[in-house]
Amino acid sequence: MAPSPDPVRIAQAEWQELPPEPWKNGAGVTRTLAVDTQPVPRWRVSIADIERDGPYSRLPGQDRVSVVLSGEGVTLQGEGKKILLLPGVPTAFAGDVAFQSRLLGGPVRVLNLFVLRGAAQGAVSCSGWGRAASPVLAVGSLALGAGPVQAFGFAVEADGEPWRGGKPDAVRLDLRVVAAPPAA
Repeated sequence: MAPSPDPVRIAQAEWQELPPEPWKNGAGVTRTLAVDTQPVPRWRVSIADIERDGPYSRLPGQDRVSVVLSGEGVTLQGEGKKILLLPGVPTAFAGDVAFQSRLLGGPVRVLNLFVLRGAAQGAVSCSGWGRAASPVLAVGSLALGAGPVQAFGFAVEADGEPWRGGKPDAVRLDLRVVAAPPAA
């Protein structure tokens, strides 16, 4: 019996060297840092370059946390909701909403954590933005007794552009995922 493939793929390179994947709407590109490789992916971490205003990816059934790594920020608006994404501030929101994005002062780079509701939990915190570290922001859910849980974490440094404080900015992600894929 062949060993089962690793259920997780984590990039083994500097994220700036990862190949950019163009968005379907042409408004930017993304680079996948880490992803669950199960038949039904439970989570994904990527860095997106948003170059202009336009529709924001709608991801039904997923929760997300976004952190602006460079640029001034992004306003998301749609379905009666308004969300402001700012540098160094983890912001959680449901992927179900069809948002339109408006850039604040030009292009931005955003780290995104996507989790499938009921199959994963993630937590994001930021440091090095010239103020106290942000509180840990958790997103997603795991049902009690859902099955064995895997846990791991990693840190992502921003562009190496020390905006404030003179040291590299970093975002810490901690993930907990159910070991078995959710029932169809």
